[in-house]
Amino acid sequence: MNVQMIRKNNMRIFPIYKMFSWDLLFYYAITFLFLTQVKGFTASQVLLADSFYAIFRVIFQIFCINITDSIGKQKSLLTGNLLVTISILMIIVGNGFNLLILYNLIQAIAYGLKGICEPTILSDSIPKSSFSSKIYSRIDGKGSSFYYIVDAISSVSTGFLYVINPYIPMIMCFICCLISTIISLAFEEPIPETRHDNKKRSGFVSYYKDILTTFKHITKSNRLKSLLVFSLCFWGILSVFGTLRSSILVDIDVPEQYFGIILAVMQMIASLSASKQHWFHNTLRNRALSWFSLSVVSSFILTGLLVICNISFTVSLISTLLTIMLVGIVKGPYFTLMQKYLNSFSNPNVNTKIFAVNSLLENLGRVILSFFASFLLSITTTAYTFIIIGSTFLVIFIFLLNYMKAKVGLNPNEYTKEDLIFSNEK
Repeated sequence: MNVQMIRKNNMRIFPIYKMFSWDLLFYYAITFLFLTQVKGFTASQVLLADSFYAIFRVIFQIFCINITDSIGKQKSLLTGNLLVTISILMIIVGNGFNLLILYNLIQAIAYGLKGICEPTILSDSIPKSSFSSKIYSRIDGKGSSFYYIVDAISSVSTGFLYVINPYIPMIMCFICCLISTIISLAFEEPIPETRHDNKKRSGFVSYYKDILTTFKHITKSNRLKSLLVFSLCFWGILSVFGTLRSSILVDIDVPEQYFGIILAVMQMIASLSASKQHWFHNTLRNRALSWFSLSVVSSFILTGLLVICNISFTVSLISTLLTIMLVGIVKGPYFTLMQKYLNSFSNPNVNTKIFAVNSLLENLGRVILSFFASFLLSITTTAYTFIIIGSTFLVIFIFLLNYMKAKVGLNPNEYTKEDLIFSNEK
């Protein structure tokens, strides 16, 4: 198969692949309930285990880059999906906190590989031109929209299936992981693999020196530094939201069978907003990240206050649901736009390392937020946790966004040479 056919094949498959594999289906609507009610963990333990996932992502990030550059992106992607499938099987048949830690270790390596390979396989498969960024956004956004629709459909049934038998949704999740693994076999390596031989001949030490050099160049770019720090903070919030969402629904006594319906509505909203990511970008321009972050943390504060005031069940429920819907609106376009921003002024030889750095920092943020939220949940209620996290990051984002004003969203001729160091046009 020639290069042009490989590229067409990868671009054609990618939205279908992302529909099944972007994240776990039949899982998040009931994972908190499954781990606390079936496996016997506390909410604090669930978040603590989640923090280990993030720690493992940080520790094994370089290892994942090594694997990807050694065996290629397609084989690494296949390995990642296979590991996810194995990990779900483990959590179904096993028990105990140590097993939960091992589960998070395998998931960390798996999503470390997937996080590097998924965006770069698509990016490398798109012929470089002035339209590359738009094509990437369209294909990736289509895949995101498909995923949110399928996740919404699965989530509607998940809560009711859980009531029938809590293991049914987990088995369905396992089947979807198998489908993702099979689809990943259809991808082809978009770049000739001869480039790997040079890295192998250069030796282990030289290989890591090359990565370190790339990392140093990244830290010299004010544009990339700003985006990466923002990603660290915002992904930290989004990563703990799933557990906090379930926890506050439990606190206000929402019946279990409605958890899936609530998540389904959220995912449908996310699907719609993901398909409109061009609208968000064109309408908000360089204010998109400001709108996303400040609206989410403000809603955390307001929801926490209304639940604490305990005016009525209806008020608490409406406030919580509005926050959940807002997160759905934001996360739909956020991931595609952030990948687009990180891909800008980059090239196939270095984009794996840029996404690896982003993944490392995202998981550093997840570690910090998971430990912080776990600590807060062990000493106070979910509502107060919402207020404390929301207030803390409201202050952080105000200062960070002010710093980013003159660093991100500029015209190409306004960036410094350090910001364009990875550009194909440099």
